[in-house]
Amino acid sequence: MKQEKVIDVRGRRMGGATPLICSPLVARTAARLAEESAAVIAKRPDVIEWRVDFFEPIADAQAVVASGRALRAAAGETPIIFTCRAQHEGGQAIPLDAEGVVRLYDAVGAAGFADFVDFELSNPPALVRRVRERTREQGTRVILSYHNFGYTPGHDALVERFLEADRLGADVAKVATMPRDRADVLTLLAATATADAKARIPLISMAMGPLGVATRMVGGVFGSSLSFAVGEGASAPGQPPIADLAVVFAALARARGEN
Repeated sequence: MKQEKVIDVRGRRMGGATPLICSPLVARTAARLAEESAAVIAKRPDVIEWRVDFFEPIADAQAVVASGRALRAAAGETPIIFTCRAQHEGGQAIPLDAEGVVRLYDAVGAAGFADFVDFELSNPPALVRRVRERTREQGTRVILSYHNFGYTPGHDALVERFLEADRLGADVAKVATMPRDRADVLTLLAATATADAKARIPLISMAMGPLGVATRMVGGVFGSSLSFAVGEGASAPGQPPIADLAVVFAALARARGEN
């Protein structure tokens, strides 16, 4: 039996037997974020992710922090992932460069409303180190991530992305790829299992799009500790509704004798 590498966040176990369900928030204004978060939180995901790259006032750190604090109040004890996804990894076009994103993350960490920040491995190493150092000082955890919307790299390359995040001090490593055929889906799952046997931290993985939907449902069997599901709006292709994913996870847990 594999050793669990569990992070307890506000009573949720990331890395436990059943993956957590995370729902993204993709609102473009503060008013819409309040509406969207209320609707999504009512569906009771385990975690919510604020995709701030969709947020039109993103260049105004004070506006971001104000909305983040309101989100924290609305979310109660639901953990929050704060993500400014880079455009080359599937995010929206924003008026901030990588240095500006790091400064925004610093302000968010100081405000204390987010439990995790997500930062891409493709960023310059010096910026990755800065994010890691500042979040440790501020008590926020870091997800270091890799997204490939073009194709699925080979097994060994994917394993290396997970382990690179581990070496760089991530609390969680995330890999998401776009499959071109069913073999790519199997490659992603196999790489997750291999990395899970070697990494010291929880992993998140998924193959995107229609071909990859199965990975969002059975990824936990291979070592993925979190899956994304739609509350109101999707942040990536292939995300199923929260309720559907919860039913699948419950059925898998029963079949494996976990509840």
